[in-house]
Amino acid sequence: MKKILLSICLLVAGLSQSNAYTTITVQDSISTNTHWTCDNQYLLKGYVYVTAGAVLTIDSGVIIKGDKDSKGALIVERGAQIMAMGTPKHPIVFTSNQPAGSRSYGDWGGVILCGNSPVNWSAGQAQVEGGPRSFYGGSNPADNSGEMHFCRIEFGGIAFSPNNEVNGLTFCGVGTGTKVDHIQVSYSGDDSYEWFGGSVNAKYLVAYAGWDDDFDTDNGYTGKNQFIVGLRDPYAADQSGSKAFESDSYQSGTATGLSGDTSHLTKPVFSNCTIIGPLVNPGSTAYDPQFVAGAHIRRGSAISILNSIIAGYPAGLLIDESSASFGSTVANIGNGILQFRNNIICGIPSSSYNKNVVFVKDGARSLTSTATMSDTTSSGTYWDSVSAHVAVGPYSFLRNPSFHNAEFTTEQTGVRLGNPFNLANPGMVPTSTSPIVYSSTHFTSWGSGVNDVFNPMAPINYDTTSPATYNVPGFAPDFTNTKANDAFFTPVNYVGAFAGTGHTSDNWMYGWCNFDPLNENYDVTCYTAPIIDSHLVVNPTANPSSQIVKVFPNPAKDMATVSVEVEHVGLVKVMMLDLSGRLIKEIYNGPAAAGTIAYDFNTSELANGTYVISVNSDGKHKIMKFSVVR
Repeated sequence: MKKILLSICLLVAGLSQSNAYTTITVQDSISTNTHWTCDNQYLLKGYVYVTAGAVLTIDSGVIIKGDKDSKGALIVERGAQIMAMGTPKHPIVFTSNQPAGSRSYGDWGGVILCGNSPVNWSAGQAQVEGGPRSFYGGSNPADNSGEMHFCRIEFGGIAFSPNNEVNGLTFCGVGTGTKVDHIQVSYSGDDSYEWFGGSVNAKYLVAYAGWDDDFDTDNGYTGKNQFIVGLRDPYAADQSGSKAFESDSYQSGTATGLSGDTSHLTKPVFSNCTIIGPLVNPGSTAYDPQFVAGAHIRRGSAISILNSIIAGYPAGLLIDESSASFGSTVANIGNGILQFRNNIICGIPSSSYNKNVVFVKDGARSLTSTATMSDTTSSGTYWDSVSAHVAVGPYSFLRNPSFHNAEFTTEQTGVRLGNPFNLANPGMVPTSTSPIVYSSTHFTSWGSGVNDVFNPMAPINYDTTSPATYNVPGFAPDFTNTKANDAFFTPVNYVGAFAGTGHTSDNWMYGWCNFDPLNENYDVTCYTAPIIDSHLVVNPTANPSSQIVKVFPNPAKDMATVSVEVEHVGLVKVMMLDLSGRLIKEIYNGPAAAGTIAYDFNTSELANGTYVISVNSDGKHKIMKFSVVR
């Protein structure tokens, strides 16, 4: 028991961390090279500018708080750099200065990076939205604004007025010399991420419970992004209409894109995204009606979305034809610049027409309607005017066999991820029966050599000459496409953001991400991430795939079940502890056969809150969070 108590105390964030730190208030400008260390906390008051020529270096584990009263924000100006060097165990945290339990959307202003990469403003540059003095844009697509690794940005983002907003993390004309990976933006008061032009690339981005859009791309942004997660709170949406992806090329003051000019397009590529919306199932009414679509492509955008999953939105893909003042969204489809390929759409409501894809005209307005196909602000039919039914064009685009898209009625029966709609402990990794990691294809010509199961550990191989070489999942990605065949993209053998090998590493969010920042203890120094996780093996020498522990439902009300996969016959001990390591109840202690064993237990007498399930078997110890909510 002493060993278990020690493990809990070491692993639960905040229980053993020191709070002997100094708070340093930062205001106005940082004009010389500056180093922030984790023996201090830093409070941003008002707009704080890192000016040209200065480098702000932030150590792992540093906590930076934005002042609520002055709407503190950090703006890295053109010619300046941020070096935010977090680690999985010690991420850098940008958060609200409000106490645990009192934090909320838009407590502070977020993080803004400005660079010299091209934008499509007619003037070649523009001032940052929301009030900062800073300008962005230039002629250097390889511009370097620094690095950000393993950072969390929580409760930032302020919508002062329409088109005058500060987001959780904003990239303004940021170039490819900038390195960005493993970022989580949570509870943003506007968009979680927004790109205003530029060319910066990124991997491993998480947008969690944002207010407006998860990933908003504008003003000629051309970067590449892979391994992307969007997860929405069903009751948090913006009056302008909330989406996972919103993308525009043109607006007043930019290039127009007329006369076939495609040189100023917004044309980023997003690959391997897992996008989870507010609808747990297509018939759900338990969500804010201001949610619109998984992807809204409008105003002449040419964004491409590849090898991805979009689940649980009122509409899936919303294609919005531009007004006559700007270049055509639909033309970008026709010339192949805008691509939507090797994607899964699922869990979208059905109606008199299929809402997996919806086409509108001049729909770039507040709460763009998806109530009818070809909703329009003027009379006439669009896209496929020669057909008897205007919707033929959109359907043909989505269902073109050469584009390899798939549609499932629900996520649960089609894609089969672990538990993706669980806000407290999202299970995004595909299950063993998901078409992402399983194939039921038979090749009878092989005789006894039928191979039904895809090997997720091996590369995709379409060679059908023998069972030993063929290896294709039920639904496969494509990295031969010119949009995704360059060196930036990792050519994995799965769609969506996560592999399905069963290894701990499949869930690249564990540890450094936090899905309860509202209640996290930030009265600490040298922040250590909470490592209790449903997919984490505590013993670092143990085989990650040899013991799998699950608790369901989680959160629970009156009853719950813990299942344990036991590799060998032996003794199993399952206990429930509180976060201090105190034993609440012993669920099971005795012999067990090899295989999966389930133990039911009563939670009706427990107070609401978070507990820990501790399992010892096969000489291994594993723990995970478990919540009781009534």
